[in-house]
Amino acid sequence: MTRPQVTHRTLVAFPGVPAIRIWSYDKLLRARSLPRATWIFTDMDRLSPWELELAAHVYRELRSHGQRVLNDPARVCHRHALLKRLKSAGINRFDVWRIDESESVDRWPVFLRTESAHRGPLTGLIEDAGQLRLEIEKAVNAGYPERDLMVVEYCAEPVHGNLFRKLATFRVGDRLVPTLAVHDNQWAAKYGQLGVAGTELYREELAGLAENRYADALNQAFEIGHVEYGRADFALVSGAPQIYEINTNPTIGRVLEHPDPVRVESGRLWEGNFVAALVAIDTPSGAPTRIKDRILAKQRRRDFWMTRSRWVV
Repeated sequence: MTRPQVTHRTLVAFPGVPAIRIWSYDKLLRARSLPRATWIFTDMDRLSPWELELAAHVYRELRSHGQRVLNDPARVCHRHALLKRLKSAGINRFDVWRIDESESVDRWPVFLRTESAHRGPLTGLIEDAGQLRLEIEKAVNAGYPERDLMVVEYCAEPVHGNLFRKLATFRVGDRLVPTLAVHDNQWAAKYGQLGVAGTELYREELAGLAENRYADALNQAFEIGHVEYGRADFALVSGAPQIYEINTNPTIGRVLEHPDPVRVESGRLWEGNFVAALVAIDTPSGAPTRIKDRILAKQRRRDFWMTRSRWVV
């Protein structure tokens, strides 16, 4: 169910990157021993509650043997809880609601989205309670589970005209690494449009990669979300960062060609900074960790007999 092999596949091409191996949770939860390494747990919002609990046991087993492990599956905040906490902390000014709280929505406009998937908004901007009820019904009829739906207050601001910019910063261990922005002519700036920003904004982006201007708010957000590896996506509204999500399994991209050479320079700077952060958390090889946790052992036995039963049938 998790996709780090897709989101991180370009990372192996970065010059100087440490050796990286990608494990599925299926493989991880069935392993009797694990190599000595720096382990990063990602994409936990796609796990079932039981898988999440098992992953948390693996995390604790590794930690108890002195291995370096980032992102505790038992503590990392999922989207709704994170956004609620960021609003309570005064970092975000916008609110979110569960579907069963939709009657109490009192700030407009809003939009509908899923909590676990990274697909962006399901709707355009919704202006009133009647329209919200219709959109919720439409989403459920389309097959989106009610428990995964959430209402989000709109909070965005164009850089100028109809041009919107989404900023992003990675946390890798103790380091914050700003990455490239997304520029788009619509408020839900997810993938961006080539060349719409112009040289002035690209030069501003390049300066921002070196200065790490919003480190204080972002450090606080990562700590609130208990995320030690991930990417915070945010935008500036009235000059203050508004954090939309922290993704523990973000897509790692490269900019090797672009109409504006400043953008290519920014891509090289971001790659170098990101690789340096990965090198800083790298772990020398050593003796593997034997997994002795009784709950994990019991699950392995259960998986074995279930697999055996399928072959017998």
